[in-house]
Amino acid sequence: MASIAKELVSRVETTVTTVKEKIASHISLFTLSDEKITELIYETHVHADESFDEDSLFVVVENILKRATQIIDKVVQGSNVHVDNVDEKYPKIDLNVPLCTIKSVGSELSCKPPGEEIAHKTALSILQKLSTYTWEAKSVLTLAAFASDLGEFWHLASLYNSDHLAKQLAILKKVPQLIKPAELQKRRQAILEVSNLIKTVVRVIAIFDEFEKLSVNDPKDIPELPAALNHLPVDVYWTIVTIAAISTKISILLSDEPDKPHDLAPYSQKIHYVLNKLNLHLTISRKQLVEAEAFRKIRKLFSYSSTEVLEIIKALIFTKDTVQTLIDGSTNRTVSIETLRKKNTLLFFSSLDITDDDIALLKPVYDTTKKEKNYTIVWVPVVEQWTDELRKKFDALRPKIPWYIVQQFTTVVGIKYIKEVWQFKGKPTLVVLSPQGKVENTNAIHLIKSWGLKAFPFDSKVTKKLEEERNWLDLFIPF
Repeated sequence: MASIAKELVSRVETTVTTVKEKIASHISLFTLSDEKITELIYETHVHADESFDEDSLFVVVENILKRATQIIDKVVQGSNVHVDNVDEKYPKIDLNVPLCTIKSVGSELSCKPPGEEIAHKTALSILQKLSTYTWEAKSVLTLAAFASDLGEFWHLASLYNSDHLAKQLAILKKVPQLIKPAELQKRRQAILEVSNLIKTVVRVIAIFDEFEKLSVNDPKDIPELPAALNHLPVDVYWTIVTIAAISTKISILLSDEPDKPHDLAPYSQKIHYVLNKLNLHLTISRKQLVEAEAFRKIRKLFSYSSTEVLEIIKALIFTKDTVQTLIDGSTNRTVSIETLRKKNTLLFFSSLDITDDDIALLKPVYDTTKKEKNYTIVWVPVVEQWTDELRKKFDALRPKIPWYIVQQFTTVVGIKYIKEVWQFKGKPTLVVLSPQGKVENTNAIHLIKSWGLKAFPFDSKVTKKLEEERNWLDLFIPF
């Protein structure tokens, strides 16, 4: 009895193990955590950093895929696409391409059966072959291997009726099987799905290149970038998995079972998620770099003994290519920013949460500047991210303000300087600049509240005089 019981226990344990293995093998690729993916792919990465001109190779690959996908649009949809007019970059003619490596990766992509597990194993195998390359290079080389086959296929399709050699090669590649009108009609949606997914993968890898270019800057200038770069290996993994899935779909379309199930939707959803996340990282990184560069430029301008105030205002508010007109609040007409040249300028920084009392506080000051022609006030709304609702709020405030108004629905370029140096934290701030660009007062609001127009023009001279007067009075007024 004991031996029978022991055998039963052994059978149960074997069955449980088998069930666990089956369950494990059916866990969806798309439920893998980033941490698990990182653990798996780092086993394939040697960090030898083997290099080649990946930027130039990507130019060639991008050109191939642009033309190939436009041929697809033309052939499949019958659209009037002129492939010769494709907007492409100029590649290096003498580019040193790692051809054997590309062919080796291409062999991994070819003729694989469908399935998430197969796509995953294919990606890991490719990463193993590319273990000594950078993460960006791994994605470019994989895309190059894919583009080589896809480009050849659709090039043969475009020459099928006009070139004898192309026709024979096309037969070998099973091109006629796919481009027959009856077959195209049946597979039209699947082919277009493949074409659109290819375009998305290209856009993702193009962002990898943008990150690479941004990484040469001082990390302190772009605090957003390290997070994007740290996650880059996982994003590269998903591009390779997606390319593997697309390759399998193309193989199925060319097979004797073109309707064999292989849903690209999960891959499309995942790679679009990656694209949206990367675009957000890229947008924030570029914004931070612009702000850092503006900070240095503004600080440099202020370091000069004499700088035209207009140049400082432009550097504070606009990028080089976005200088705009001002709105004259008293007439509701636009005026050139040149109006501020050689003027004592009071820059009124605020959020859109200013009250009628905030505006009323400056109204006597504005009336005085109308008499004192060398003085002017400019309202600079400081908004981190403009929305339709905030634009409506701005439009509601505008008629209440009679002085000059900056109308720009992008973030003030010098926001880093305004926040860090002038300590702007959202509450109304009035910075006083002389015609020579000297900061006379980093916030005159407290002077206006305490002394009113007696403190006009709120410069360092008047401020010093009022402080001396207050100190003198303190000698005779007991606390």
